[in-house]
Amino acid sequence: MSRKKTTEIDLTVRSLAEVCGLVKEYAVPFEDAADFIEDKIYSSCSNGDCSSAIEELKRLAFFFEGMTDKNEENCRDLADVYILIGEVHQYVRQFPESIDWFKKAAIVFDRYATPYHNLATSYGELGDAANAIKSLEQEIALEPGNYFSALRLVDFYENAGNYDKAEDTLKKILERNPDNIKALHKLIAYYEDKHPEVEVELMRRRLLAINKDFNEFEAVLRIYHLCREKRFTEAIDFLTNRLAAAPQVSMVHLLLAHIYGELRQFSRKRNTLAEFKKVCFGKTKFMENKLEEFEHVFGKKAVSSLEKILLITHAQ
Repeated sequence: MSRKKTTEIDLTVRSLAEVCGLVKEYAVPFEDAADFIEDKIYSSCSNGDCSSAIEELKRLAFFFEGMTDKNEENCRDLADVYILIGEVHQYVRQFPESIDWFKKAAIVFDRYATPYHNLATSYGELGDAANAIKSLEQEIALEPGNYFSALRLVDFYENAGNYDKAEDTLKKILERNPDNIKALHKLIAYYEDKHPEVEVELMRRRLLAINKDFNEFEAVLRIYHLCREKRFTEAIDFLTNRLAAAPQVSMVHLLLAHIYGELRQFSRKRNTLAEFKKVCFGKTKFMENKLEEFEHVFGKKAVSSLEKILLITHAQ
């Protein structure tokens, strides 16, 4: 099959219909046009015109469906088109419709994990935990190194009361990725809640021994466990270094304020929360979002004392 090089055609100036047309004319491989198609679809959707985008994608799907002697690449391309159609339906919260398209993608290219990931999202939005779990299990069977989805599966198991499966999944993650801070934290929390007879201190120290470039949530987890071990000076040093590198990160101020409260240094706690408020531009919504993230790890009691100083109250 003879194809022109994509670099000879400027896809940025073409409409969605034109780019899809170039794919159907074999002028551009779908793989090279896919990002442009996706960008143009979501541009259309953000302007309230999802229906025309879906129709254009359906025409592109029809082109691939009509191919004779489809090879593996053609099947993958068709699956990607089905997934895009499903994702547009997700975008407009038409979850049952999205499920139909993701299922078609899974059938046409059965070694592809992405349809199952998206199926889990749609089933989750519909409150169908059983099918969300099945979809994630299938995704992880195809991509066992997908830790994000494995942790998502743990949440579904826990919500469904399948604690043994949750524990087993966390252990499997840690077998493959011993430095997965989120999995270690969840396993420690699981034992503390469900099996308090299990000694978790060695696991906690294992978590705290991890040395890496922490993202924000991992940093929150690290501070939580440093506080559990009452290693407050180490926690302050860690946060001070992060603050020097990125003073605009509001979560650092929130964590520092919590530590100062634990140390009963209330003046420093109030001053740090004033800085937190300043970084959040004084906007209650911004502060509430960060407090919600903080509460997810530290709990309601820890949040309550911070909210009182910030004068944030919740309507009853």
